[in-house]
Amino acid sequence: MPSKGKYLIKDNEDWMITHSLYEKYQCISQHYPLLLILLFVVGTACVTLIVIFFSSYNEPSKHLAFIIAVFVALVIFCALYVLVYTESFVLKWLQVFSLVIYTCLLTIGYVLIYDLNNVQTWDQVPFFLFITFSVYTMLPLGMRSCLIISIISGMSHIIVISITVTMDTHTHGTIAFELIANAIIFLCGNLMGAFHKYHMLDASRDLYSYTVKCIRVKMKLEMQKRQQESLLLSVLPVYISMEMKLAIQDRLKETNDNRQPDKNFHSLYVKRHQNVSILYADIVGFTRLASDCSPKELVVMLNELFGKFDQIAKENECMRIKILGDCYYCVSGLPVSLPNNARNCVKMGLDMCDAIKQVREATGADINMRVGVHSGNVLCGVIGLRKWQFDVWSHDVSLANRMESAGVPGRVHITEATLKHLNGAYNVEDGNGELRDPYLKEMNIKTYLIIDPRSKERQMQNRHISRSRVNDGLKVRPSVRMTRYLESWGAARPFSHLDTSEPSTTVTPVTNGKPKRQIYIYIITFDCS
Repeated sequence: MPSKGKYLIKDNEDWMITHSLYEKYQCISQHYPLLLILLFVVGTACVTLIVIFFSSYNEPSKHLAFIIAVFVALVIFCALYVLVYTESFVLKWLQVFSLVIYTCLLTIGYVLIYDLNNVQTWDQVPFFLFITFSVYTMLPLGMRSCLIISIISGMSHIIVISITVTMDTHTHGTIAFELIANAIIFLCGNLMGAFHKYHMLDASRDLYSYTVKCIRVKMKLEMQKRQQESLLLSVLPVYISMEMKLAIQDRLKETNDNRQPDKNFHSLYVKRHQNVSILYADIVGFTRLASDCSPKELVVMLNELFGKFDQIAKENECMRIKILGDCYYCVSGLPVSLPNNARNCVKMGLDMCDAIKQVREATGADINMRVGVHSGNVLCGVIGLRKWQFDVWSHDVSLANRMESAGVPGRVHITEATLKHLNGAYNVEDGNGELRDPYLKEMNIKTYLIIDPRSKERQMQNRHISRSRVNDGLKVRPSVRMTRYLESWGAARPFSHLDTSEPSTTVTPVTNGKPKRQIYIYIITFDCS
């Protein structure tokens, strides 16, 4: 049985009213149900005729043609009902099924005429009218086919009856008037059927257009909803966004007031998390490099670079909190506590230093990465009265920021608290952070530098790496070389899925064959500390 609401429309399908799509819609919404009803009606009629025949006539052998015709038609109707119900055949077979049903009904009509002893001009006129109305209203045929078949039915009845009755009787004047009356009846039946068919097709096409528009609006709303959710998830973590959405829905149900959306910003979603590691990373020398490139090159460079950092964060089970200019900081152990959160942050810091080292060696840009890591407790959540902002706060967060500013370029700078959580996973050396930051000296915080276990292997590999790539591009500015190299990484770019995959309200649709125009506004801040 055709599924309810199955309109065979996809997200990327053209929304023009095409003939093939309209035919699919008609088959699912009208042809299949009507054909099933017709088969059920004619099958029931055949069973009724058989029951009446065996209960009224004592000699079935005299009406053998009638019995055979009705039994064969009943078997055919049952078989077609099963085939149509299970959708075993494609659209083109519906025309064949219609012709088979029409042929069976026409055969039963003529058998009923000649099964009687005395044929009259009005014999089986109602049955042929039933065939005419069935063709116009129930069979999946076009207007032209319905007209041809119905005219053939009426004309054949008139011709056959006129020849049969004329051979049996000699009152030709009365027969002529009766045949004219039959012709008028069939003409009126065809006119009524054609009128009904025309208006049904017109209404069906209007309903199809309205259905397509409704589905289109619904799917556009669904796409916009997915875009809004993806945009929300790019700002807030999943667990907080779901909690906020449920709270807003409950509040709207209780108050039943959708006119004051600002009330949604008055709630605080802040939780305390223990045993969390915080990583701060800053690109050393990026401010000097940024002064040598255009705004577009700067945006592309940051987009590619932070896309790579997001990929590294995902691989190391870290969650990025915020980007401040060229400063990147994230945490591990949120929202679910992780026993190896310190290892995750240290591993991510090493991978970030390695990525920047690859950029420096491939492009000749004088940049490096300074990373600071600290473990402790944080307050994590969303605050804001007019605009939501997700962040983490605590003394440990500020200390992690201090660790980054007091760090060494190309190294991961950690506190003693982080070292305890590493459980000997990495070798360390004295960081002497108190010599570079008075706050660390005042608080008597001992720091360490991670010894990268992969440093010796990279030194051996770097000896065999040719530097012709850098020498060939000395005439190109370092920012341009860096941009080209970052694009070759192929990292996932932030918000890249919102540009082309789905239409959004910020993108102008194609009109008159003109390409889309996209306007982006970037606000970039730099931490020059």
